[in-house]
Amino acid sequence: MLERAPASYRVISRIAAGGMAEVWRAEALYEGDKKIPVAIKRVLPELAGDARHQEMFRHESRLGKLLRHPNIVRVYDARKIAGTFIMVMELVDGCALKSLLDRALTRNAPMPVPPALHIAIELLRGLDYAHSAVDAAGQALSIVHCDVSPHNVLLSKNGHVKLADFGLALTALDGARSASEMVGGKLAYLAPEIIDQQAPDGRVDLFGVGVILWEMLCGQRLFQGSDEGDTVRRVHKCEVEPPSRYNKRASPELDAVVLRSLRRDRDTRFATAGAFADALEALAREGPYRADESDVALVVGVHNAMTAQPEPPPPPNVASLIEQELAGFAESTDDDAFSTEGAVPLDPTAFRAPPAPRVPSGERPLAPPAAWDNDDWRLR
Repeated sequence: MLERAPASYRVISRIAAGGMAEVWRAEALYEGDKKIPVAIKRVLPELAGDARHQEMFRHESRLGKLLRHPNIVRVYDARKIAGTFIMVMELVDGCALKSLLDRALTRNAPMPVPPALHIAIELLRGLDYAHSAVDAAGQALSIVHCDVSPHNVLLSKNGHVKLADFGLALTALDGARSASEMVGGKLAYLAPEIIDQQAPDGRVDLFGVGVILWEMLCGQRLFQGSDEGDTVRRVHKCEVEPPSRYNKRASPELDAVVLRSLRRDRDTRFATAGAFADALEALAREGPYRADESDVALVVGVHNAMTAQPEPPPPPNVASLIEQELAGFAESTDDDAFSTEGAVPLDPTAFRAPPAPRVPSGERPLAPPAAWDNDDWRLR
């Protein structure tokens, strides 16, 4: 057992549920009444016996332990317990970018440019770290996330941007994987080379960021079609209009950066996540596009205020079942873990409340900045 392991866990409410797993808000409980907020990801029991889902879960847990970056969701532990798979993760208390975008897209409402750029830059910094990560021996892991989409971008109430779910990631440790095996990500965020059955590299992730940025700026879906076949055809054609057609605050320089990230020929796009982030930062460094965590926090706050719904507590029978599973989790040993590489104790002394969003004195009012004065921003 890892040192300082929690004595138990307590499930509070369900954050999200999908076709493969559900995510619960929980607390890791320690002696002396110490509590740490965590997220518990639990594979649906009916899928726990499926080999593909098992491999995705193991993959996500292994990379989540290895990768330590402020823009990547940490995984603390993951084990098979009582016929299902349970993962203890960093809790990102806010919303998924998908939730925020869905509300904006129903109103054709472009996001203000400053927070949109900041989200993209932070996401790219996390990807740049993952793409260049090495193992303990210094060997390149060559990680490609393969599922960069709004579903997997989490925004905290403090404005932090986190990339989640490396379950579909490709690494140098996996051996060869065909492009057809990668069409498990969200179709509307795939790169054209995946449709063309070309060997993927980190540039497929950058294309996904480009699609996300375009949709934030334009308040429109870029490639989403009437059905899966239509979506695939749109991705393959890769016809992209400049953001300025839909957002009057998008400059020609911003148009150029976004369109470069979405070129069909990957050799003419940005070569690395760092280069893409640098190009956006050059636009955001000064002038009306300047932003930081407080801008993202404001977007999240407005969205949550407009969509506030209580997280449902687990039904008594479900709560009892999960509590039993988590009790087994807390009592298990490292021999039960999928991987201990990169694992560290879930140490209560290492957890601190995240800093409040920075609002520079005299530079930014508490109300939305003037640069947000966008007639199409209708989240309210």
